[in-house]
Amino acid sequence: MRTFFWLLPLAAGLLPAAYATPYTAEPGCRLPEHLDGRRFTNLSDPTWRPDNPNAGRMVRVDFSGNRYLLSVLGTRLRFHGSYAYRRIADNMAVIDMHEAFEAGDSHYQLMLSCHTDLQGRFIFTQFDGPIEPRRRQNGGTWTLQPR
Repeated sequence: MRTFFWLLPLAAGLLPAAYATPYTAEPGCRLPEHLDGRRFTNLSDPTWRPDNPNAGRMVRVDFSGNRYLLSVLGTRLRFHGSYAYRRIADNMAVIDMHEAFEAGDSHYQLMLSCHTDLQGRFIFTQFDGPIEPRRRQNGGTWTLQPR
């Protein structure tokens, strides 16, 4: 029985690392140098909250030049805007996005980390937008369509 108790701190120390592995950037993966001509399919985390009104939604984002077209799959909703992309490291990048609406502009950012060269996690942060809550944050998974 004594042997079991000394294993508890060891096991407790390993649990956070085991749960964090799918959500951290893998050092061997690489995000693209640029997004021009590329397509992402993103799936928002499924848990609805006031700051995650699009829970469980899947979108397709097509990038061309410094513009993008975001299509909410399964609906006729389409949004377009401008973006700036920058890699922070081989396995991490940021996309700053801007959409103009009659009710006001939407400014948001996707922070990308990769698990493979074609898949990973994103953190969505909206800094301002016409739909409440104006400031919000949630996450999800992204898939980059191969060329």
